[in-house]
Amino acid sequence: MQVGDRVLMNRPFRKEVFLVARVDIPHSSERVFVSRSGGDFTIGFKVWKSDYAWNQESRMWTAKR
Repeated sequence: MQVGDRVLMNRPFRKEVFLVARVDIPHSSERVFVSRSGGDFTIGFKVWKSDYAWNQESRMWTAKR
């Protein structure tokens, strides 16, 4: 995952698209911070990259099944 990538998050009762705002550990892509706007200092969530897979068709990260 890189800054600016889109992430589709399955939340209860809805699906939302978030943008990767920053990678928490430099030179590591294990844990990232995502927000709706992609802003570095906004409200958002921390997610594990291992929980998501790249979907070439939709061109965004989606949750693994």
